[in-house]
Amino acid sequence: MRWLSNLRWRLRAIFRRSEMNRELDEEMAFHLEMEAKKNLASGLEPQEARRRAHASFGGKDSQRELVRASWGVGMVDVTLWDLRQSVRQLRRHPAFTTLATLTLALGIGGTVALFSVVDGVLLRALPFDAEERLLTFWSAQNWRGSEFDYLEERVSVFEGFAAYGQNGNTLRGRDGSTLVTLLEGTATLFDVLGTPAHLGRTFVTGDDQPGAEPVAVLSHGLWSQEFGADPAILGTRIDLGGVSTTVVGVMPEGFYFPTPEFRLWVPLVRDPDDQNYQGNGWLELIGRVRADVAPSQLETELVSMTTALGERFDYPDAWDKTKGAYFTPLREHLLGDVRPAVLLLLGSVALVLLMACANVTALTLTRTCDRSGELAVRSALGAGRVRLARQLLTESLTLGLLAGAVGMALAVGLFDLLVASLPLQGGFQETLSLDWTTFAVALALSLAVGGVVSAIPIRGLLAGRLEGALGGARGQGGDAAPDGRMQGALVVAEVLLAVMLVTGATLLVRSVSHLQSLDSGIDPEGVLVLDVLAEQTMDDASLRAFHEQVVEQGAALPGVQAAGLINRLPIRDGGWQGPVGVEDRPDLRDERRPNSMWRTVSPGYFQAMGIEIVQGRAFDDRDGPDAMPTAMVSRSFAATMWPGQDPIGKRVGDRISGTESVTVVGVAEEVRMYGLVGPNTMAMYRPKAQLAPASGNVLVLRTDIEPTALAAQARGLIRRLSSGVAIDRITSMQAVVADAMVEPLRIRFLLSLFALLGLVLGTVGVYGVVSYSVTRRKAEFGIRMALGAQPAVLLREVVQGGIVPVVGGILGGIVASIIFAGALASFLFGVERTDPASFALAGLVLLGAGALAAAIPGYRASRTDPVEALRGE
Repeated sequence: MRWLSNLRWRLRAIFRRSEMNRELDEEMAFHLEMEAKKNLASGLEPQEARRRAHASFGGKDSQRELVRASWGVGMVDVTLWDLRQSVRQLRRHPAFTTLATLTLALGIGGTVALFSVVDGVLLRALPFDAEERLLTFWSAQNWRGSEFDYLEERVSVFEGFAAYGQNGNTLRGRDGSTLVTLLEGTATLFDVLGTPAHLGRTFVTGDDQPGAEPVAVLSHGLWSQEFGADPAILGTRIDLGGVSTTVVGVMPEGFYFPTPEFRLWVPLVRDPDDQNYQGNGWLELIGRVRADVAPSQLETELVSMTTALGERFDYPDAWDKTKGAYFTPLREHLLGDVRPAVLLLLGSVALVLLMACANVTALTLTRTCDRSGELAVRSALGAGRVRLARQLLTESLTLGLLAGAVGMALAVGLFDLLVASLPLQGGFQETLSLDWTTFAVALALSLAVGGVVSAIPIRGLLAGRLEGALGGARGQGGDAAPDGRMQGALVVAEVLLAVMLVTGATLLVRSVSHLQSLDSGIDPEGVLVLDVLAEQTMDDASLRAFHEQVVEQGAALPGVQAAGLINRLPIRDGGWQGPVGVEDRPDLRDERRPNSMWRTVSPGYFQAMGIEIVQGRAFDDRDGPDAMPTAMVSRSFAATMWPGQDPIGKRVGDRISGTESVTVVGVAEEVRMYGLVGPNTMAMYRPKAQLAPASGNVLVLRTDIEPTALAAQARGLIRRLSSGVAIDRITSMQAVVADAMVEPLRIRFLLSLFALLGLVLGTVGVYGVVSYSVTRRKAEFGIRMALGAQPAVLLREVVQGGIVPVVGGILGGIVASIIFAGALASFLFGVERTDPASFALAGLVLLGAGALAAAIPGYRASRTDPVEALRGE
């Protein structure tokens, strides 16, 4: 094939050039020899024969170039020559190369690394079939089994419908019991998700019915880590919560639902006689929409569902599911909390990259101006402006590729540290990695950056300015030249972007300060917390005895001042809430019943957590199983239910436990239940001794030593009391409070880091422009000094000239920050997104940095030696 033959020829001309040049020289020598022999045959002398042969053949070099041009690789030759020249230029100016490369590498590396996070978390397909057809229902983690059963018969636009709930259980192994995070789902769950098992099967009809054999599906990670990826795992029985459970399937590698931290799935037993299933709101609903369903049909379905729910169930206003109904795409439901933070950080590092480009563009423009003599010589030798522009572009692209390589190395080396610093939860960190997409983005970004950096110098060259005004004689008023104006514009852009970054960081710093000063209602210092989960097979008497012993013996550990148990830890756990009844408030019945958090605690809990009792008393031995049912309420509960009255002795109905009437014996200080920010639901506490014991609890120990130093003793105590109890999440309460602030803390750290980089880049940009202006005007300053100009006057003039673009950038940055401040709104607490103090502080920081950057070359200008300056000219 002709095209293939031509391709081979051109590839040979590129990669085996020396061989082809040797063959060309041999061929030319052969033709000259044949022509000389022909001349000899005609009777000419040998010397004359060779001369005429050379004359008829033409110039050897020109012929060689014509033949090489016929090879069709001339553009490649020119490009390779330009690359060699670019490398020489970069090597000849190591200071410029190092500064420009590192500046761009920081921006490229950060952008590439964060793009990998965005790709892994927000763009990469979820491990479900046709994920766009998966919708979750409103009122997440608040659906009852009775509501699911009722809706299952009435949904019409879904081809699959399932319910699931999050849970934890003990998995007994050779080394004792460990706590695994698992999901309980109806038999239809995996059919709705559309993901088949890697080994075995998923749930089938009947798995979720009462009396069915307990089965489990393992994650690929759990199968590999705990069972050595043994393919014979199918049919094996594992001890899950003390119940022998058959493994029926293993999911594919990379599959997760709803987050990567869930490692095991079991059927949700749909028992109509189970109060936890029928009456407790803890489930989530998911459905797969039929492929032919239009958006208008979904709206109709919502109306139909809420109408049906209203006809069947009596909802209180606090959680009326017939109001505000909506469907949420599964991706948004799973990743919605992650998206704003990741996109904010990606936007911030993009600003850093833009600043780096502006900075290097100014440096490149300066260096190109200084090469005006070289460019003039090349032009005189026949190089046109387009040819020179191509050389400048090649140099910038080479610089961009070099910076991209360094940036990629930084991204690879620091990727794990970056991921650990991001506000990612639920195990999503484990799904992130650098792959070929990352390298492709790095290459594209490097080329784009190289093109951007060269755009302004090339524009000036094509317009003829770099050979004239830009490259004119030094000392001719460089500030008035076009390059001075362009460099000033670049400084304005850099300062504008820096102001946006510093403003955002300042807002977050102030916000976190407000958050850290917030009263959570507890004293977290010196408190150790341990999640303890007993096997489901433990009877009530054994479980109650274990709870009493762990509290009693835990309080006796060295250094422990108080010990207690609670079903859900404040700030971290949330959940467990429902309607309550108030005997002397007939206006709060039926749909007007108030909603309250529900917590079961042991005596000593309030002392262990440092929660103040504002009225009445805390639980003690008087609140035993045979005593009058009692309760404690939060301050907001008492103020809402009995405003202006004494709440002690009032009676409420505990609908969650089924107790018709309990007496309030105390009021506790308000405690943050759902985190440190947002609305805080009022709470009711019940003594554990008066209720059926739950398998899962949190043990809290107040100690006068470092809490984590007590962890080993506390773990050993629980192991001695029962080997069937799993322990998880051993930490300090201070760490729990810190985790509640992890998102703003980590975003503050990263945004502050980007702001610092932006501040440095902006300062370097101002310094570079002013310093270059001073260098070009050195002769002018020398003459003025010789004529009697005062050093202070020159210093003031230089600083003022450098400050003008800084002030312009600050004003523009403040306006831009106000426009885009909405991106930070969800991360702020106690600070308005247009907080004047934050904007003023950011402006002052940039103004001070700009003044310092301009003052250094200004001082140098004021110290100019007239004789030395004029001699240099």
